[in-house]
Amino acid sequence: MGKRAVLVPANSSPERSVEISVTPLKSDGKEILGLVVVMHDTSELRGLTRQMTYQASHDALTGLVNRREFERRLREAMDAAQTGDAGHALCYLDLDRFKVVNDTCGHTAGDNMLREVATIIKDAVRDSDTAGRIGGDEFALLLVGCPLEKARQIADDVVRAVDDYRFVWKDKIFNIGVSIGLVEIGRGGGSIEDIMNSADSACYVAKKQGGLHVHVYSAREEANARHSGEIHWLQKLQGALRDNKFELYYQPIVHAHSSVTNGPGLEVFVRMESENGEPAAPRRNSSVRRSATD
Repeated sequence: MGKRAVLVPANSSPERSVEISVTPLKSDGKEILGLVVVMHDTSELRGLTRQMTYQASHDALTGLVNRREFERRLREAMDAAQTGDAGHALCYLDLDRFKVVNDTCGHTAGDNMLREVATIIKDAVRDSDTAGRIGGDEFALLLVGCPLEKARQIADDVVRAVDDYRFVWKDKIFNIGVSIGLVEIGRGGGSIEDIMNSADSACYVAKKQGGLHVHVYSAREEANARHSGEIHWLQKLQGALRDNKFELYYQPIVHAHSSVTNGPGLEVFVRMESENGEPAAPRRNSSVRRSATD
């Protein structure tokens, strides 16, 4: 028998996880006279192991799978799509007007709202689907074995469910929304980074349409957006936020024709670190006319 087993009591006591060791009792002539069986109760250890495994793969705030676990499942789905006929879909969700709740009522209220929204999202999808929290107010759905039309229907259901939701905190009532980018996962879908970036790009387009939208990824639309530089800079800013590559600067405000250098106030601004480690230079829109005070 195996080393690990489950002990099932004859009465109504709960099952116990045990590890078993068996030692033969032999005579001087090496004849086996009997056996000594030792069972070591490992229920508590198994419980702790399961708890640690769960905590490592799930978001502590919402109970949804975390980004690492979501990407692991996404990678498995992408591998399965390369060898089978079943298609999958990925949804990238970004909450609209979430910052208003945080700014008005504080992070405790924001955390409570995220927990409630996570439940709404999970209830709106199938049991076979995976819902994950991959950022502050960003979620993702992995719809396994789901055609694009069905995935669009599920995404629309999520948008409606979140739009109908009202968050109540003390004497205030908030309504939020969600923008969703949808991308189909099939053969030749590229790397996991490509799939995630495509869904993120589609979500960005949905948000630009005014929120409460589902936008299906289109390579042509993404190329146009990248040509204008919008998605390129959005992803750079998101990466800089994630990698903590922003620094706070200040400088005194002084009169242009005075010898006083300490000034009555300060200009405070944020600069982003460029790829070479230097602060990125500020850029201006070429369509904006430079004023005489620039």
